[in-house]
Amino acid sequence: MTNYKNDRRFNGSYFLEEVELKLKKRLDEIRKSLSDGQKEIDNMQEYYWENYTEMDEYGYEDYDNQQALLHQVNANNEKLQLKHRFEKMLDAPFFGRVDFMYDGDDEPEPFYIGIGNFAEKNGMQPLIYDWRAPVSSLFYDYDKGPASYEAPAGRLDGEILSKWQFKIQNGELVYAFESDTKIDDDILKKELGTNSDVKLKNIVRTIQKEQNALIRNKTAYNLIVDGRAGSGKTVVAMHRLAWLLFNNRKTMSADNVMILSPNGIFGDYIAGVLPEVGEDNVPEKEFDSLMEEILFVDCDYETKLEQADRITTHPDMESPEMKNIAWKSSIAFYQAFNKYLEEYTANIKFKDFHFEKTEFTKDQIEKMFYNRFARYPVYERFEKIAYFIADRVEDEQDQAFTDEKHQKMENQITKEMIYQYAERNLIELYQDFLNSQAEQYPGIEQYRNEYGKVCYEDILAVFYLQIYFYGCKSYDNIKHLVIDEMQDYNIFQYAVLDRIFKCKKTILGDSLQVLYYNPEETVLDVLQTVFVPHGGTGGCQIKTLDTAYRSTCEITEFCNKILEADRASDEGEAHPLNRHGMEPVTEQAESIEDAAGFIAEKLDYGELDDFDNVAILCDDEERAFAMYKELEEYEQVTYLTNQSTVYNGGVVVLPKFLAKGMEFDAVFVINEQDVMENRISRHAFYISCTRALHQLYVIDVTN
Repeated sequence: MTNYKNDRRFNGSYFLEEVELKLKKRLDEIRKSLSDGQKEIDNMQEYYWENYTEMDEYGYEDYDNQQALLHQVNANNEKLQLKHRFEKMLDAPFFGRVDFMYDGDDEPEPFYIGIGNFAEKNGMQPLIYDWRAPVSSLFYDYDKGPASYEAPAGRLDGEILSKWQFKIQNGELVYAFESDTKIDDDILKKELGTNSDVKLKNIVRTIQKEQNALIRNKTAYNLIVDGRAGSGKTVVAMHRLAWLLFNNRKTMSADNVMILSPNGIFGDYIAGVLPEVGEDNVPEKEFDSLMEEILFVDCDYETKLEQADRITTHPDMESPEMKNIAWKSSIAFYQAFNKYLEEYTANIKFKDFHFEKTEFTKDQIEKMFYNRFARYPVYERFEKIAYFIADRVEDEQDQAFTDEKHQKMENQITKEMIYQYAERNLIELYQDFLNSQAEQYPGIEQYRNEYGKVCYEDILAVFYLQIYFYGCKSYDNIKHLVIDEMQDYNIFQYAVLDRIFKCKKTILGDSLQVLYYNPEETVLDVLQTVFVPHGGTGGCQIKTLDTAYRSTCEITEFCNKILEADRASDEGEAHPLNRHGMEPVTEQAESIEDAAGFIAEKLDYGELDDFDNVAILCDDEERAFAMYKELEEYEQVTYLTNQSTVYNGGVVVLPKFLAKGMEFDAVFVINEQDVMENRISRHAFYISCTRALHQLYVIDVTN
């Protein structure tokens, strides 16, 4: 066998030079093609407007011109996307290489891996393979030795002879490192030890084996990832979306996926990941905005944040306030409500239905409602029945209706049937259910807060009631949904999402990072209750991530101790990567002014200058604003609220609940209460401290 390592393809430095030259050549060709394409578009548009009035009367020429224009516009858009990807690749064309010997071959094949595919010409073998390509799994899943990967044609076996990791910046090779393992620990620690970015960054160079298995999971209908703080849950979810879009590009585009995120700041924080790894950004929404968009009941109701304020105001689990929230968020309450709705539906009082001069008998309606259309939401069944009644009207009037007239009649019939047979006031129906439970659970009939608003836990049940009866088709185009911070959703929210988004889902979070925590009924229990297998779909796979890549050992161990009282064993503990740093600092302050003085001293002496992102976390928006006013003389300090939608880094003051899912180089946690007093405050404290990468300061305000 010849010495393959003398081949220029196996020399990272030579290969980098060749690839950069070929990338630049392809970019020149694409730029010229784009310019020519734009001229063609301009000529088509000019011809169209000059000759529009003279085109044939049947519109064939007009249609042909429009199609040709659309084809050219689409072609230019595809070339523009290719241009953007190749321009990014010029900075760092590849980051890894696997030398793979197929079984039966005498020479290995080098596979260079980058953020996207690159070949000299379309249709030629790639010089660089997209990190999402099947062959790239060799880099992430195997050490040297026997290996295989699943190609479109089937499994291919062989042996990995060598593996290389590269760091390339601005087109220059920083290092090349041959390693027996996928990601060398020293390199990983160095990468993780750098400052955090303003936005969430891609991890294609450092994806770990357990993370890669989640990204490329093909078998789960609903993939549930329960990961400890800093284990890379969110970034894994974003890379999974990129992988899904790449491997299903014929049937799925960025418009067919959605991310449900906790708040607008978080949405801005994650916005850059998908473009970094070669995909367009996808739609992102908060649950409360989704509810506001779909819910049609006419009443004022609480927001999630207003409920959070009630929880922190009444942290005693035995208080009537907390008992109500606990019961109305429980699996048992959900099951009792479903039983009530099933009985309500089974006892609808039907009678003969008349529309114009056409009659549909009670028996005919019941048969269609309870049998033929039983799988549809309750009131959607009336739409289905209305179609047949409209057909009957058409037959009896002996005339053919236009589609528009038929649809209009269906709508009229549907409204009339709901008016005759169903309860239209959802709040009243929900109140009836609560009253039926009041003897067993005194006080449960109270569903409004002190300001007259429907409580958040109650409006979620009403929202579910609406979807149960009316269904929702607004998001039938979504083919994959990502739900982040899974522990923040209760059972009714998941039941709503299951019915609105009839697609596969990736659901991730940390079962320990929950404000209201019931040790006897976790979010994992809720998920397995809602997402049950049915008709070949549904069900869920639960996977865990327990290695904390974000924080130093010292910070991770400090955070683990916060929840010691809530764990019966070490189960659920985060296991830190062996990266060390400064011990967390605990300070006492007599007032918020003193706490601000401690932070100001750090700013004055430049102790935070090396950090790009620093967070000052306070108990709520009021306290965060008070802290900001103390520090507003410093230009680098900004204030974030729940209404904020842009995050630009620097030193930010924000309420603790807004920091979920984010990370910062240094974190100041301001406590104005005994955070170890009860389960709720302990978990809020844990969430805050786990945001820190390198330095953590805890300031307890005593007055």
